[in-house]
Amino acid sequence: MRILGVDVGGSSVKMGLLDDERGIADIRKADTIVGEPEKMADLIGEMAASYKPDIVGLGTAGAVNHVDGTVSAGNLKWRGVKLRQMLEDRLNVPVWVDNDAQSALMAEAHSGVFAGARCAVLIVLGTGVGGALLIDGRPWRGDDNTAFELGHIITHADGLPCVCGKNGCFEAYASIAALSRIAGGKSARDVIDGVLAGAPEDMKAFDAYLHEVGVGILTIVSLFNPEVIAIGGGVSAAGAALTDGLGRRLDALLSTRRGRHNINIKLAVHKNNAGMLGAAALAKLHLT
Repeated sequence: MRILGVDVGGSSVKMGLLDDERGIADIRKADTIVGEPEKMADLIGEMAASYKPDIVGLGTAGAVNHVDGTVSAGNLKWRGVKLRQMLEDRLNVPVWVDNDAQSALMAEAHSGVFAGARCAVLIVLGTGVGGALLIDGRPWRGDDNTAFELGHIITHADGLPCVCGKNGCFEAYASIAALSRIAGGKSARDVIDGVLAGAPEDMKAFDAYLHEVGVGILTIVSLFNPEVIAIGGGVSAAGAALTDGLGRRLDALLSTRRGRHNINIKLAVHKNNAGMLGAAALAKLHLT
């Protein structure tokens, strides 16, 4: 069976075929057409048809109703776009449309750090804080596919204002903007470079930032006790400094409990190909 994975982002659309040995193969890319969903569907349909797929999985940013395949995405200027129907009309094959966080989660479940796990959590530390949850080997979505808004759990009662309108959200303390704020305005990229070079001031700021990330992780562990927590997003460029540092912060936060914490934190391994791979894996899960 030829399973095509499509990743629609704000600047580009990428697609490739699911390959159990190589993950994703024969990757092709084009510029995203923003604000014109019919033209975007034409482009995706034309590119996808050249693969002669049996089924298609597509991951996109924004709110996705996986029941009817409609998408609303601010960065694409889409509102209630019937994307699944549009693509099925053009391709004459079944299409699964899902959120990009769910795609990244399933990429790790397919052949990454979640392989074989029954319960796992993906945390994306970037411009915002995103996440997705695997339970019993499947994405957990809640009632309307909008559950696990990880960036907007409250970690500080009456804390800093968040873009969502609430105060004290995890995102206000764990995004790259939060890291920059903690470092006195220095860019997150420069802080991470400094950490990797062993710069004392950057290491101190990063440790304070990891304390905030650790507070959010403790909440997740209390609720779900996952087998694995994977970290993705821009902050994951810190590599072992991130995972080892989080281990130390969690030890400190759990100092009143006997023994070292047993929270298994890893770096997400699928990066640029995660959207395509995960979308294809979701199509395989739901359409075969």
